[in-house]
Amino acid sequence: MQDFRMETFLAVCRTMNYTRAAKELGLTQPAVSQHIRYLEKVYGVELFVQNGKKIALTAAGEILRNAVLTMKHDEIHMKKRMQQNGNIFLGQPYLWQNL
Repeated sequence: MQDFRMETFLAVCRTMNYTRAAKELGLTQPAVSQHIRYLEKVYGVELFVQNGKKIALTAAGEILRNAVLTMKHDEIHMKKRMQQNGNIFLGQPYLWQNL
């Protein structure tokens, strides 16, 4: 699974509100703020801008949101494909199954 802070980021993107995102995730608002600050520090960009009481995604935030959504979709698709192949056993490489 992706870094849990990415789930926080996506929740803020959905709600455009730190407090509502915190409630949705079962976190405190300061924890949500900390997660976003961490991501901003890692990537060296601002992800949201404050406009009065409202927030909006920056261009960098849009790029990150699109990338994270793509990765999340790919991960779900990969997991389904892996689970559909029932002849693979944990701990054994796939090639060994066909020997």
